[in-house]
Amino acid sequence: AEEGTCGHHASLGVRRWAMSSTWNKLVNLVIRPPRAQYDPNEHLPGPRFRIAGVTHVRRDIDLAGADGLTLKCSHYEPEVRGNDPLPCVIYLHGNSGSRCDATEAIRLLLPARITVFAVDLGGSGMSEGEYVTLGVRETKDVECIVNHLRDQGLTSKIGLWGTSMGAVTAIMYANRDPSIAGVVLDSPFSSLPKLMLELVAQFTKGSRVGVPKMAARMALSFVRSSVKSRAKFDINDLDLKKVVPSTFCPALFAHGKDDDFIPPHHSETLHELYAGDKNYIAIDGDHNSPRPAFFYDSTVIFFCNVLDPPPTSYQAGAMGRGSANGLGPPVGAIRGRDPGVRDVDRRGSPAPVEFVRRRHEPRETPEEDDGASVSENVATLVAMGFDEAK
Repeated sequence: AEEGTCGHHASLGVRRWAMSSTWNKLVNLVIRPPRAQYDPNEHLPGPRFRIAGVTHVRRDIDLAGADGLTLKCSHYEPEVRGNDPLPCVIYLHGNSGSRCDATEAIRLLLPARITVFAVDLGGSGMSEGEYVTLGVRETKDVECIVNHLRDQGLTSKIGLWGTSMGAVTAIMYANRDPSIAGVVLDSPFSSLPKLMLELVAQFTKGSRVGVPKMAARMALSFVRSSVKSRAKFDINDLDLKKVVPSTFCPALFAHGKDDDFIPPHHSETLHELYAGDKNYIAIDGDHNSPRPAFFYDSTVIFFCNVLDPPPTSYQAGAMGRGSANGLGPPVGAIRGRDPGVRDVDRRGSPAPVEFVRRRHEPRETPEEDDGASVSENVATLVAMGFDEAK
């Protein structure tokens, strides 16, 4: 009996250790995932580049975001704009992403005369901040960006394109600001507490030491306290099911069918509850899979409809001409006119940009980083077709 009791206590000790380790990993995954590290000169388009013979520029900007933290931003626009304001899409990355991830949007939207504003949200990339907050403070960052664009007087309508954490941020900001013309929402979660419980099940799946549901719910309260203490926000505030019934701007939802990081039912629930005009695209692949041409086509059509940019031959009416999806320049775009300008051309990839998805090396390796494999990969632009003109 004594031996059995000792074995029982040992089993409890192992179980408690496993739960503690799991929840510590989860806290790090939520508020301090691997941080994108990159060289703007190597991984960002520009500072001058050409798409379909039109020269565009990248204007790097520092803005004061939430809590006064400096945000590293880039605004992509035609070098010659004319006098009329142009619409703009603000691209919002995932929890371990950066403004590097906006390259798809840049290629797709600039030919439609829609400018693109990319940002390292607070706590991400090269911006200041120790933690990410999965939409809480990031929503204030977006407010600062929108105010900047409005104050400049060069932007007409504004849309938001968000992925994962960025999609949650887009929903939360659009709920506050009815002037937002439309949102593209790729893989948002519907409830952070629910997602965290699902991730625990994912972490411990197949493990000899499981986490009972009752114990997991009790431990969630400790995670909530830890996040409050370290990152100063309440995970219970991130329940989008309470937000979307009063959000009315047009929305395009998308989600990978095989996503096991944020399961598709999160987007499906939000889509069902969403109050405004809406559409839903189920995508083959998982959370980090390259998105198919159909998704990008739908995104460009959506933004052209809601933002009403000046007419060009590369908008929805030009589909089917010159490229795999009719929205980019033909292979072998005009080259060599200006030695200071890069050309952007297609390389036969079914997606608008050829790229390799890998995780950037984190600036600091967290003490508990075993859960990093579950976090979001960052699109590192390795062979993206931005060539120096010869």
